[in-house]
Amino acid sequence: MKLLRTFFPIIIFLPLWSFVQVERVHSEQDDSFYRDFLVQRMMIARIREFQGDTTAGTLLQGLAKEAKCIGMKIPEWSQTLSLKAPLKYNFHVGKKVNSRRYDLLIHKAAMLYDLPPALIKAVIHAESAFVKDAISKKGAQCLMQIMPDTANEIHLIDPFDPQANILGGSRLLRKYLDEFGSLKKTLIAYNAGPSWVRKSRGMPGETRRYIRRVIHYYNFYKKKI
Repeated sequence: MKLLRTFFPIIIFLPLWSFVQVERVHSEQDDSFYRDFLVQRMMIARIREFQGDTTAGTLLQGLAKEAKCIGMKIPEWSQTLSLKAPLKYNFHVGKKVNSRRYDLLIHKAAMLYDLPPALIKAVIHAESAFVKDAISKKGAQCLMQIMPDTANEIHLIDPFDPQANILGGSRLLRKYLDEFGSLKKTLIAYNAGPSWVRKSRGMPGETRRYIRRVIHYYNFYKKKI
């Protein structure tokens, strides 16, 4: 009986402690989901503001205030006065850009998706010139300029996270290479959309210039990596 009295409080205590732990896990998961939700809404508002929507700025301020209330760190790209839109067709190899900043992430993506690191790096240079908060006029985002709809398709929660963006863009390159079997068709799909290749629609003139730039950078970085 003495032994039973010694362990009886512990028997009662353990289920309560387990319950507290389960509640804490659920709370952390809910909080993480809510933060991701706020980031996505801010992202959409930022793009709309950049595209000229006069109501988007007010929406963005409200979302930022909401994020601060829960102690969330506000993304830098949501606070800048103007987004950095890449002038895609003015970039060149001789321009001073920090091309080594994301080398570790590029090599990680290259190993994961069996791609040449020089190709991933060439696409990043052609798309954004390594500007992580770049947004095009059409709404393409971050280093590899992934469109919001495409980000949703590949379950990319935060396109402005460099690692997530590089992995997402590399995943698309691998997908198009497997489907179309050539680098040229892959780059057409990446720049103009896969329907251009699937329907044999040729390619827009903008895409022709894009492919030339990517190949130029690809040949350049193959010598450096």
